Amino acid sequence: MKNRIEKLDRIKNVDAFLLTSSVSLKYLTGYFYNFEIGPSPFQLIPAALFVVPSHYSGLIIADNESDQLAHLDPQIKVNPYASYSYEKPLDYSARFCIKLLELVAQTGMGSARIGVEADSLPYSICESLSLNYPDIELVDISADLIKMRMVKDDDELSLIRVATHLCDVGQEAVIKYAKPGMTELDLFKMVRGDMEMEAGKRIPMMTDLVAGLRTFEGGGNPLKYKIASGDLILSDLTPCLNGYWGDTCSTIVIGKPTLQQQDHFNLVKEALEIGVNAIKPGVQAKVIDQVMRKHLSSAGQYGHHSGHGVGIAYHEEPRIVPYNDIVLEPNMVIALEPAIYHDNYGIRLEHIVAVTQNGCEILSQFKHRFEI
Repeated sequence: MKNRIEKLDRIKNVDAFLLTSSVSLKYLTGYFYNFEIGPSPFQLIPAALFVVPSHYSGLIIADNESDQLAHLDPQIKVNPYASYSYEKPLDYSARFCIKLLELVAQTGMGSARIGVEADSLPYSICESLSLNYPDIELVDISADLIKMRMVKDDDELSLIRVATHLCDVGQEAVIKYAKPGMTELDLFKMVRGDMEMEAGKRIPMMTDLVAGLRTFEGGGNPLKYKIASGDLILSDLTPCLNGYWGDTCSTIVIGKPTLQQQDHFNLVKEALEIGVNAIKPGVQAKVIDQVMRKHLSSAGQYGHHSGHGVGIAYHEEPRIVPYNDIVLEPNMVIALEPAIYHDNYGIRLEHIVAVTQNGCEILSQFKHRFEI
């Protein structure tokens, strides 16, 4: 992670950095914000990283976040501020800003150009900096950070592999437990249970797990719908383990598929294989989108991306979409997910791959099966 902070040197024309998004904090410091618990009512933001290249790296963090300290890069100085209180009114916003202003003064950045992430920087922080240091100029460097995160380091690839293994466990659990008469929620509880037992702890996750007509809509949260014989079940499982994501999708049928459903499953599976085989360094992201859509054109067009990058965010660059000119590079990690939505049912299949020097490696080991 120290090496990743040094990557900030690639961003020119700024003197310091104030980074506040959860993905940047995890990427650069090891701090992981568990999104399932929602924003804390005792914090302005989960944390903020203040960096003056070759001089200072410090994390401003609420004093009730001590459980995060073991995960942080030891090179980063921790600057806690008072958050939760019951003996006096909460004043976490002011206390956070006081700590930030102290760091600006200590590092001599009172008239600096500071790189920030505009979409995740609270107005109260901007106002505090403007009032106390009117010569500071805030520069949005979000695009630079997105580009920096596209190519994964070796430790990131290892973490994504482990998260992807949980997807494999979950997809096998869908096949193991799915049966007529149970609800989508019943199935989800059993699938999630197997995944968390494999992880050895509770894990936050995004999930599409739907059956019957709901597969035509492409996904959604599991509900009380009772699975019936002949229903398709679409399971898109996206667990986040230690701040890194996995993402795979499968579609199965309970009972016998129709001839058309079987043909469409085969088409989507072929499109996925075509996409995987087309991935290699030097290829534009939009080309991967084009070859999969072309293969499925006889069955119509799916109204979403053909894939996306996966890492600290479950959907990041490079996006596999019609407009994207980004050129693939080794160590990018991509989830491919072509689909057909037709005649009140949907079929989507997804694998995660890592771009290699000559092609790609499929990280997800689950084998897509339709009839179980």
